[in-house]
Amino acid sequence: MELLAAALFQRPVTVWLHRGLGDNYGDIPLDKGGIIEQITPVSVRIRCIDGSKMYYSRDNVEFRV
Repeated sequence: MELLAAALFQRPVTVWLHRGLGDNYGDIPLDKGGIIEQITPVSVRIRCIDGSKMYYSRDNVEFRV
């Protein structure tokens, strides 16, 4: 629901790779983020700050508002 709200209100999101509970390194930021343009059951398209568009799998990353 938070992802949908960020898309509707055009809030910037950041993209993080979750490393798991047993890993000492924690989460890793993958992208400075941007505005969500499209949400599908398997992916999210983000318009980055520089204007480029990136696709991310919803299974592999976490989106933070």
